[in-house]
Amino acid sequence: MSLRNKSRKMPQVNIDSARLQDVQERVAEGARQAAQRVGPTTRQAQKMAAKQMKNARHWSAPRIDQAGHYIEEEVGPRVGALLHRTAGRVEPGSPKRRRGFAAALLVVGGAVGAVGAIATRRSASRPSEEVSSPEHLSSTSENSDADRARSNH
Repeated sequence: MSLRNKSRKMPQVNIDSARLQDVQERVAEGARQAAQRVGPTTRQAQKMAAKQMKNARHWSAPRIDQAGHYIEEEVGPRVGALLHRTAGRVEPGSPKRRRGFAAALLVVGGAVGAVGAIATRRSASRPSEEVSSPEHLSSTSENSDADRARSNH
């Protein structure tokens, strides 16, 4: 707003109370006449709207019920199964135990130890004739003397 508009004063209207009352009565009478003319139409519109709402409810109730059954019997189980599978994928796995590997290693080690012990006992119980026989010693010394003689020449 500009300053010119603010500085302007609104004109004062002096209406006497008799004239004011007369205008109010005319407005009230016009409102009553309009209500009398519109009243039946309003009631008729209200009745029609109530009838249409009832028809809409009769039409939609079975369809809503059918949708509820579909969701309970078809969609619900599928969503539930999907959630169970997802939970199984999300859950961290239990730590893997290596008991089987450790047990197999222990059994193999025990078997190797037993075979070694048996072989040691067998070799200890045999007479060591081959190792300390005089023929073996003499052939060994003869070979070594021959080797020495060859290396000197």
